[in-house]
Amino acid sequence: MPIIQKLTEEVFSRIAAGEVVERPAALLKELIENSLDAQATRIDIEVTGAGKTTLRVSDDGCGMDAEDVKMCLERHATSKIAAFEDLDTLHTFGFRGEALYAIAAVSKITITSARKDAKTGWRVTSEGGKLTNGPAPAVPGTTVFVKDLFYNTPARLEFLKSDGSERSRLTAVIEEAALANPAVRFTYKSEGRQILRFEPEDSGDVFQDFDMRAAAVLGDDLAGGLLPIDVERPGVRVRMLVSPLDKMPSSRSFQYFFVNKRPVSSKILQTALYKAYGDHRPAGKQPVCVALLELNPDAFDANVHPGKREVRFKKDGEMFEIVSGLVASALAKAKAAAPITIEPAPAAVVADAPEPFYLGGRGFIPEEFQQLKLGAAVALAAPEGAPAWYTPPFRYLGQIERSYMLFEANGGLFILDQHAAAERVLYEKLLGEIESGGAKSQTLMLPVPIDLPASAVRAVLDKADRLHKIGFEVAAFGKNGLHVTAVPSLFYRADEVKKLVHRVVDALSDPIAEAEQLRHDAIATIACKAAVKSHDRLGEDEAYKLLDALKDCKDGSACPHGRRAMLALNRDELARRFQRPGAVPL
Repeated sequence: MPIIQKLTEEVFSRIAAGEVVERPAALLKELIENSLDAQATRIDIEVTGAGKTTLRVSDDGCGMDAEDVKMCLERHATSKIAAFEDLDTLHTFGFRGEALYAIAAVSKITITSARKDAKTGWRVTSEGGKLTNGPAPAVPGTTVFVKDLFYNTPARLEFLKSDGSERSRLTAVIEEAALANPAVRFTYKSEGRQILRFEPEDSGDVFQDFDMRAAAVLGDDLAGGLLPIDVERPGVRVRMLVSPLDKMPSSRSFQYFFVNKRPVSSKILQTALYKAYGDHRPAGKQPVCVALLELNPDAFDANVHPGKREVRFKKDGEMFEIVSGLVASALAKAKAAAPITIEPAPAAVVADAPEPFYLGGRGFIPEEFQQLKLGAAVALAAPEGAPAWYTPPFRYLGQIERSYMLFEANGGLFILDQHAAAERVLYEKLLGEIESGGAKSQTLMLPVPIDLPASAVRAVLDKADRLHKIGFEVAAFGKNGLHVTAVPSLFYRADEVKKLVHRVVDALSDPIAEAEQLRHDAIATIACKAAVKSHDRLGEDEAYKLLDALKDCKDGSACPHGRRAMLALNRDELARRFQRPGAVPL
């Protein structure tokens, strides 16, 4: 018997299906694109079991007749192209002729369809490779009903995330389609409950419709105040909404790029966006961006991957310069027109927490620091188990730029970055609380509302138990929102609560770092926001207290983000720097 054999059609189809149908969200994307290609103005989606048990997509598109219904589940069957040259003039989403065939290979599928004026409709069912077809009610449009996804490839089910995570991905697919198609009505039900409903925008102004749909998808917090860009040049039309310099969240997850209404991942476009903001972007802040690019079909290639998510531009440099230049111009105009305002300091939002101990108006030192009573030098000798950098006696000399704390240490010079050092202390304190059963939490006097896309809300709620362990309590609120009702005891400012939730959304978007990295990022962010800041004025006692607390950390040399917290020049190093033969005897 020969070693090399040709795979059977059944085996080959199941393997090939994995390139197109990776998870329920990929299946849904293909079906929505088919509906849009059929000129649907209404698309209704229902799922159970996070799309694994059932997934139904119904539309009011052009529908199919009997022959088309019979053919639609065949391999490489498509209405989009007839010859290879057609790829250069393609205006549709699907064209490979693989999607329905691939879905049928790993599920049980029924398609019912009818032309608008037909007297009867038609139905085809595929289950276990067996096709049956026949007449059906003449309901205009098409309904695709998929059940038992991956029933015949159970190993694929093992690679899916939790139901909450898969539901979030499904919601994100619908949000993307809704952003790119404001004139289409979308409804989405999950487990019998309506999750999304986007009514068609038909103001008569295309850009206004785009703006209204963006507000409906993103929510008022993210969409409010976005800068509009609407420019047409030879071969390209650009419609964008981007954040002004003074209103950006702390997450990269709210950036959407579309090429001819197709959602794409493009390093070229994302890099161009960040180039426009340059050094003017505040540290830790990320721009919101919804970008619709309309190009000639021959100016890009969407055939890079079966999922058609990646795209290549024929002229990368030109696309980069167009996007970067338009965004930079919009930011410059907005900055020139912005009035000068002074924002009032945010009020404390904690109901049952003790009054925080402030340093220089902004810094925060926990109660343990306040209880330390230290003299002019913290110690004459290092206690047993002290870290190598701890070389007493220390004598406080003062601050440089209200950021660096200087000590004389055993004849040498020791410098602390006050923010990085305090951040490390608070990080290890909070981590210790979590490992001992849970972070200390405090109830907010009033819940902090946060508007987010529905997909992000579902992602956060899916991790509610994990957030509880680090001191947060969250609940769904309204159509596009969360209520944060409790925060870690170190927190005291409402605006920082929103920033942290945005950072959590960002961490959730990384499938690799979803567990340990999420915890580390969240704890590090809490510590960063609660710690003494650079340029806070600190006194001598506070300097000694911070130094003493840092001594007890597992790793006091750096903040939890990896930035250096200290710098030491011992007696010998000082002598070398000043070209002396050796350190002066004490």
